[in-house]
Amino acid sequence: MKSLLSVLVGLALASTGLAAAQPSVPPALPKIVLIGDSIRLGYGPRVGQILQGKAQVISPDPNGGDSANVLKHLEEWIVREKPDIVHFNCGLHDLKVSKENGRHQVELTEYEANLRQIVARLQRETSATLVFANTTPILDERHARRGAAFDRREVDVGRYNAAALAIMKQSGVAVNDLHAMVGRAGPESALGPDGTHYTPAGYERLAEAVADCLLRHWIVRRYSQPTPAQSAGPDAAARYRRDEAARDAAVPPAFKRLPIGKLALPDNAAAWQRQRPGVHRAAVESLGDLPPRPSPLVSRVVSRELRPGYTLDRVAIDNGDGNDISALLLVPEKRRADGPAILWLHSSTPDKNQLITPKSNGGTEALGETFVRAGYIVLAPDAPYYGDRGDNNPAGTFETYRRGDPSRNELAQKSLHKLHLWLGRTLWGMFVRDDQIALDFLSTVPSVDPRRIGVTGMSMGSTRAWWLAAVDDRVAATVGVACLTRYQNLIEHGNLRAHGLYYFTYGLLKHFDTEGVLALIAPRPFLALTGDLDHGSPVDGIRILEQKVGQVYGAVGAADRFRNVIYPDLGHSYTPEMRAEMLAWFERWLQPAPSP
Repeated sequence: MKSLLSVLVGLALASTGLAAAQPSVPPALPKIVLIGDSIRLGYGPRVGQILQGKAQVISPDPNGGDSANVLKHLEEWIVREKPDIVHFNCGLHDLKVSKENGRHQVELTEYEANLRQIVARLQRETSATLVFANTTPILDERHARRGAAFDRREVDVGRYNAAALAIMKQSGVAVNDLHAMVGRAGPESALGPDGTHYTPAGYERLAEAVADCLLRHWIVRRYSQPTPAQSAGPDAAARYRRDEAARDAAVPPAFKRLPIGKLALPDNAAAWQRQRPGVHRAAVESLGDLPPRPSPLVSRVVSRELRPGYTLDRVAIDNGDGNDISALLLVPEKRRADGPAILWLHSSTPDKNQLITPKSNGGTEALGETFVRAGYIVLAPDAPYYGDRGDNNPAGTFETYRRGDPSRNELAQKSLHKLHLWLGRTLWGMFVRDDQIALDFLSTVPSVDPRRIGVTGMSMGSTRAWWLAAVDDRVAATVGVACLTRYQNLIEHGNLRAHGLYYFTYGLLKHFDTEGVLALIAPRPFLALTGDLDHGSPVDGIRILEQKVGQVYGAVGAADRFRNVIYPDLGHSYTPEMRAEMLAWFERWLQPAPSP
């Protein structure tokens, strides 16, 4: 390890809550309006603090009251603000029951009509993303002790929430399931003496869930634009070959004669069975001296959304290294028991939220929604320093990576790369370890068949996928999109700069090239989809991998389980054709049952 360390060290050289108290805010920040009853008044200021510097939070002073009152004040409270996101709630006042006449303040049918009007007007009169927050729990006995002229009952909370959910689903509006969040936290401890309002800890929990939900919706809204098309076609190919020839000519001869280890290709399954443990050991050791994965695994749900056709949980998974893994878990609404799941791994620019972002990953529909309609449970974890893990790096917020700022991405990965070298491990090793922890978590999700978990991703996500499949036999099927790099060929073409510092491991090339890593996936199904103009994955290297990895698959009697597709005149892209190939591969090998 001293040798490892010495060599690698050388290589590595908002707002506040209320509208009246809003500070001046840069115009680039999104405007978020919070509307609701006294529960919203309790968590609103804290939401503003959590989103300080990330959003302008408008939380009007008046109590929103019942649905009729919200409808009456839409123009004043929401429309004239021209918000980007509206988080609104009503129900707690609607379901009040008069002790005098036994009637609800707003009967259920009228409540439904009011909600339909509210949604219709907001969708017509604003361009905002809408999020409805359902009504939080009531503790009947505590509420009854208030001695007020009205009562509230938890059974009515359930009825009104069910009606609201049906309307929001019809309208395509996500529901922030605060009722479930309180249920998880424990209503007896989260709610105060009146059985309706919250303790400081209870309001903190609600604020965390609301802020998390709102930030996610803003990220998706901001990046729901088609990815700029990469150069493609004959003219692009001609330019690429010309530039490649110039780079090749600049590479000193010594870098084309490096002493790179060779993988002995087996002739049969028995030979590979004897050889594989040593190959696996070399691949794992190249990741460094990684901390053990935590056992038992600890996780919690930060927020929950009820969306048309599925439930979305934002989870935090303890990785045992002081840097919880933030992830999205998508569960189809009518999931059949013991079905397959997908571990989706993001690339180097976005974070987990790209899974639910339209116009990305080779299609108009968000890939996560495509997966859940096909019957998969899906988990999308953030890699270290991405997404909700952005502040957890050696310099804290001074080096936080936020999408859209490549320089901060470089700062974050440099610091973590250096730190992990001092600790005797690689940053890539920590990526792989965290993805294994995500796999640990996904394997325990109810209704997931742990024998039918597939893994996929694009670019950095592709490399994460096939490395994970190589070191962890629990992965049942793998699809890598737009990144299949043979390291020797990357060096010979002078393209090391095509990949960030996160990408590299220690001493692997002393033993073998990428074919050794990929061979470990055999005999499990593996599909690779790459353009031949992708400078991070030189096509001559891909062809070598196809031959060598294909020979290993053939030797173990699984030739039909390995497929490599090279797309002519295409750069670093995820196309609709690639998405279709990926979905068909998983359908073939994981056999999902589409959601009814």
